[in-house]
Amino acid sequence: MLAVSAALEKKAEDVILLDISSVSIMADFFVICTARTDTHVRAVRDSVTQALERDGLNLRRREGADASGWVLLDWGDIVVHLFGPAEREFYSLEKLWGDARIFSYDAETP
Repeated sequence: MLAVSAALEKKAEDVILLDISSVSIMADFFVICTARTDTHVRAVRDSVTQALERDGLNLRRREGADASGWVLLDWGDIVVHLFGPAEREFYSLEKLWGDARIFSYDAETP
């Protein structure tokens, strides 16, 4: 998936793809990843946004700020969540969407 590749390109950590298409009508996929600093969040956000816009997708909504510990990027069928480490642990979206299929990625994933 393009959003996952773009996040990994900027060294996002603990990147997962949740296929929520069978458990929700709000989107087909959540991409969830961790960034360590405000600058890192900005770099991952920009990389994902540019990649998806180059592919012809239009960002519908953006929530949160780079310094807030959480940024949501909504492209309709794909929603990207960028978290700081503490916020990722607190919100634990992987557990909240426990019925979804989960795919994990890291820099070594082809």
